[in-house]
Amino acid sequence: MRRSTAPPDAEVINNFPGLYPTEDWRVYYWEVTEQGDLMDRRVTIQLPKGYADVCREVEIGQPGCIYRVRRWGLACYPSLLERMGFNPTPLLTHDRERFPGGDDQEILHVLIQVTHFDLPGYFIIASQQHPLLLFDPEGVLKGSYTRWRTYMGALAWLVSGGVVNANFELLRTTNRRLYFEAIGYLLNALRQRGAEG
Repeated sequence: MRRSTAPPDAEVINNFPGLYPTEDWRVYYWEVTEQGDLMDRRVTIQLPKGYADVCREVEIGQPGCIYRVRRWGLACYPSLLERMGFNPTPLLTHDRERFPGGDDQEILHVLIQVTHFDLPGYFIIASQQHPLLLFDPEGVLKGSYTRWRTYMGALAWLVSGGVVNANFELLRTTNRRLYFEAIGYLLNALRQRGAEG
């Protein structure tokens, strides 16, 4: 899994700044650092103006307009752009070297870039214990994601060098004592490796 391209101190994320009218959405999330520390984070993402009108209000645990979360950030549904009448053609460069498939390929690229965001942080997690929350410009919860990696999942990935790629949510809900013991073990292993290297 690749690293986030967002600067660690970024406050506003927009992949096409200044090229179309936008709305400021707030993302609240949790990051696991390379050292295994758990940190709460927040950042503003700029979605096209009108996106809030096609996203319904949700409760925590309902993804709403969030398509998915990955280690480096989050993706909102590009399909909602069509419902709101977003026109990607003014953003086209017609660069055949970058987009040998022509305008159709570039339009797909634009729609993805408009709705997918790298977030500041090393390993973004999103679980029932540490949900990623997305609020529209009015402060209404329009997305929450709880089906990505838990804190233990991120630590296992770090300690194993990316070999173990699981969320461990079932363990957390069925045996919390073992889950937290495992977190302690993984943190010790990670810190020992850091002290040696």
